[in-house]
Amino acid sequence: MMYKTATLFVVVFAFVACDDEYSTVGGEIIENTSDLELEEVEVTAYSKKINSVQTNNFGNHLLGVYNHPIYGQTTASILSQISLPTNNPVFGVEPELDSVVLTIPYFSTEGDLDEDGNIEYALDSIYGNTPIKISVQESNYYLRDLDPEADFQDRQRYYSDQQDLFEQNLVGDVIYENDNFIPSPRAIVSYEENEQGEQDTISSGPALRIKLPVDYFQQKIIEKEGSGVLSNNNNFKNYLRGMFIKAESNEDDGTMMFFNLQDSNAGIELFYTNEVETINDDGGTDTIRNPKQYKLNFGSTIVNTFKGEYPGDVLQAIEDSNEEAGAEKLFLDGGEGSMAVIELFESEEQIAALRENEWLINEANLTFYVDQDFVEDVNEPARIYLYDLDNNRIIADYNFALNFVQDGNEINPDVSLSSFSGPLETDDDGNGIRYKLNVTQHVTNIIEDEAENVRLGLAVIQNINITNNSAVRNTEDVDFYPVMGVLSPKGTVLHGNLSNNEDKRLKLRIYYTEIN
Repeated sequence: MMYKTATLFVVVFAFVACDDEYSTVGGEIIENTSDLELEEVEVTAYSKKINSVQTNNFGNHLLGVYNHPIYGQTTASILSQISLPTNNPVFGVEPELDSVVLTIPYFSTEGDLDEDGNIEYALDSIYGNTPIKISVQESNYYLRDLDPEADFQDRQRYYSDQQDLFEQNLVGDVIYENDNFIPSPRAIVSYEENEQGEQDTISSGPALRIKLPVDYFQQKIIEKEGSGVLSNNNNFKNYLRGMFIKAESNEDDGTMMFFNLQDSNAGIELFYTNEVETINDDGGTDTIRNPKQYKLNFGSTIVNTFKGEYPGDVLQAIEDSNEEAGAEKLFLDGGEGSMAVIELFESEEQIAALRENEWLINEANLTFYVDQDFVEDVNEPARIYLYDLDNNRIIADYNFALNFVQDGNEINPDVSLSSFSGPLETDDDGNGIRYKLNVTQHVTNIIEDEAENVRLGLAVIQNINITNNSAVRNTEDVDFYPVMGVLSPKGTVLHGNLSNNEDKRLKLRIYYTEIN
């Protein structure tokens, strides 16, 4: 009789308190180690360049320039809808715009107070620290919410390689330009009048915060009060079709920022005054100017675009990947980057032969060694992610770890789900640094339950807790790619199944117990 791996875990945990003679394999407790056998199975693994990926289904976005020592320079820009918070806004009598500020909060961590009593912040998810060029310009490209080719039943898809198209539809002058922009960790300080007429100081976390031209928004928004273009968001989205925030390099390096344009504090704030009449001490009336503000939000459709070219040798190595034999190196890169495809078993005959053994599978894993000779001094991604490439879904071991092995760390992407995908670690045998991925339940399902032997996709990941995938186009045999892979600027190179270093060559390792 064959037993499921999950059942094995229950038995082990039930008896571990009574038996001190146990050891671990891959982080899981396994008894009777004298009976444990290892089968190494040759796998096929090769790289794929992601040429175009859907980017208007993200919660967060990248903006800036990142120069990777292996994959070269990438720039990320953003095209976003702008939306009204209320229909038919009323700006009052003789409104005059004083200032306009675009704000996008950074991810940051609150620290201690400085000598003046102000909160100090550390910026999170900022890659690099040298100035870049940022510009803002109005777009006349209409971003649809729904796809007319799908009878408006599906969301319209926009892709990472559409920047040239968007730039062809920019109108008017550039409304903001900064040739030496760099993120600041300083808190944002503002002032607000309280009920007693006193000014309260309001402090919030650091943000990308830039001033936009008053004349443009006076004409574009304030002077349109009462017109049809401000009557509802459908009209407004067709009137002001979007803002394109463009990043460009002005040095060899750069800075890439990761943030959320749909944060409640993100948007374009219009600070203005209008005339109001007040009763003076003599019983008469005075006309004063009253400060007001109106905030435009970023819309529901926001597109990330990417620009960049891989170095010729890297691109050639990816293109030379052999889907029949595999590859010496596996190239993983975020953004509009590259991934690896893993094929565990070469044929149904091979699976049938394994099935006849009637093994009790204790653990199955894939160990990916970093090719440190190729990627010396690279800031490696903390985690990599394996998924069912053919069916666009998680594999069983991810679900098992999610449901049973959390240890209270499910929120921290650096350590959560580590029983499925181990964080980057140093090999105990001195073979270098590696990522170890658990595929025990996936392999068990194939061998014991005759589940489909699907291709597996391997990608870098920004947050392993989020498993949404994006549509891919113009890439043969790849239809979906992890959203959190697109949103990671990091990359690495791993030893493949044809690596010249046999100790680091990729194999499927199956630890089993004979039960017949």
